[in-house]
Parts: sequence; C-alpha cells; structure tokens
Amino acid sequence: MKFDLYVPQDMPGLLEYLRENGKDAVLIAGGSDLIPRIKRRLVRPNLLIDLSPLHELHYIKRKDNSIQIGALTTISELTESPILSDRYEAFRRVAARYGAPAIQNTATIGGNIAAAASSEDLIPVLLALDADVKMRSARMERVLPIREFIIGKRRTALEPEELITEVSFPELDICSWCTFEKVGRRNSLIIALVSIAVCLQMDKKLEKINQIRVALNRVRGKTPERALKVENDLTGRTMNQDTIAEGVRLLADELRLTSDYRASAAYRAKAVEACFEKAIKRCAEEIAGQRGSHV
Repeated sequence: MKFDLYVPQDMPGLLEYLRENGKDAVLIAGGSDLIPRIKRRLVRPNLLIDLSPLHELHYIKRKDNSIQIGALTTISELTESPILSDRYEAFRRVAARYGAPAIQNTATIGGNIAAAASSEDLIPVLLALDADVKMRSARMERVLPIREFIIGKRRTALEPEELITEVSFPELDICSWCTFEKVGRRNSLIIALVSIAVCLQMDKKLEKINQIRVALNRVRGKTPERALKVENDLTGRTMNQDTIAEGVRLLADELRLTSDYRASAAYRAKAVEACFEKAIKRCAEEIAGQRGSHV
C-alpha cells in the first residue's frame, strides 16, 4: 500500500495543511488503533499526517476547577500524573488491562476518542466524567460534550480540517469517585466484551446519591454511551443495597445488546449487571474512606 506522509513542524503549519488537504488525510498519533486497521485493509489512506511532533499537546493540568488533558497525552502519562489522584482511579484501572507497556506509552487519549469504537476503554471513563472535547481548525476552535462528539460506530463530529486538541472534565470533589470495570476473555491485553465506568457523587453526609453517571462500551448497539435512565432514577436516592439492586434492574431493562462471535447478548447483559454492582459499591466505599481520612 502506498501513501504520502506529512510531518508538521508546528501547529499553525498543520492547521493550514489540514485546511487545504484535510479531506484526503488520515491523522495518526500513537497508531495503536490505526496501524492494525491499515494492515487489515480496513483503512486505505492516501495521506497520513503524523501528529507526534506536536509536543504542546502533551499535558495534564488543573484550571478553573477542571482537569485539562492534551490530545497526545498517553495512557502511561495518565496513570503517572499526580493531578489524577486516587478518586480518578478509573484511568489506572483502564491502564492495568489496556495493553503492554509499549502500547501504553504510545496510545493517546485523543486517538482513543477519535476511534469512536466500543473497544476503546477510555471512552466510557470520559463519558462518566462528563468530558468535553476541544477541536481546532485554521478557522476556529470549538468544544463539544463527548456525548455529542461520538455520533456512531467509528463516526465522530470531527470535520476534515479539524483535529482534537484537548479533553477536559469537571474536577471531582472529596465526595466523588470514578472507577472502571472490564470483562474479557483474558486478564490482560484484551478487547472488552463489557466495560463500564461509574462516577458517583454523594451528599456531604454520605447518605444520598447527589449524582451518578454510568457509561458503557455498549448500551444499544456497538457505540459507547451512558445509561441515562439508570442515572436519572438513582439520583437523590439513599445509598443502600435496595438502591443498588434497583440500579441493576433498571440497567438490565435499558440494555439493548447484540450477540457476535465474541459473546452472546445474554452473557454480556449478565456481565454488565455484575460489573455495575461491583463498581457502584466500590465508589461508595472509597468515598467513605477518603472522607474519613480528611476528618
């Protein structure tokens, strides 16, 4: 397979090049998703644009009560950052089963989002954190909630002349926790049969659910999304076993999963229920623990 390769020297040069050639271009960062797809002839690029020289897109910082992450930040950088403290353990739990160190050192947060597939473990986490995606072109900069950015399997709202520059989400407080669960056929280096992220915020007395966001790699079909019915029903409820059981029941009703060669819909549904129960309990326990340590 033959294709042209463009390596930008700086952001202004890249944006101008995208303005003129974006319709024919495929962007590549770490390449952990794209290169295997090129090898399998699922993607046949005429032009590749290598984003790796854009070092200004490597960062994790706190600003105005939000966490901002540059699009070229890698999986390993997410786990090593002191800014993403214990309450963001979802990132570390993703990394623990994401892939070999070589993959963790190259796969980027921007590439995960741009792939827009149920196999990308960071997407449920970012959905649960209610993240925004910042995009930039030569003409403008715009921001979309990740729920609106991903519009279908392998389909996003990114225009041909744009690239993802940043992901941001509201900073979690001391009554909050975000975790991640995943089920696959192996303990590591796996494509998820089921993955789920839960972000829980309790009231100050740690009795009621102030807010909960539940995101899965699949709810209806093969696109990551949030379980909104579960979220709406559990918000404001007292945190106890009855509430958790009701959440499991509601989630089972909300799922519209399909079978494939990896697993049946019925198996996936049972796995989701078990993972959700485990995740919400862990969030509640960890919130109580971190509150206790600050008393």
